[in-house]
Amino acid sequence: MNIRETLQRKTRYIMWFGFISWLGLMVSLFLKLSTLFIVFFLPFPAVALAQSLFVRCPRCGGNVGLLVAQALAPGRFKTKVSNCPFCGVSFDAEV
Repeated sequence: MNIRETLQRKTRYIMWFGFISWLGLMVSLFLKLSTLFIVFFLPFPAVALAQSLFVRCPRCGGNVGLLVAQALAPGRFKTKVSNCPFCGVSFDAEV
């Protein structure tokens, strides 16, 4: 398994958690349940914080979470990232 796959796997788990909380938020708005709205609204800052803090380069520990999230973005928001901006290791290298 290479570094890119490891980072993308972590990011996908975090993004799925964010998607499920967004879905719950929409359901709570549709059903007009205010307590359920609060329960599903609280994970949004946690998702952004988790992506920023917990997705790090395995070699240097640099914060590459937002960079990896941009690489998984759809359409023209997608960026092409080939190595860590902190240590320069290729993301295609083995872990």
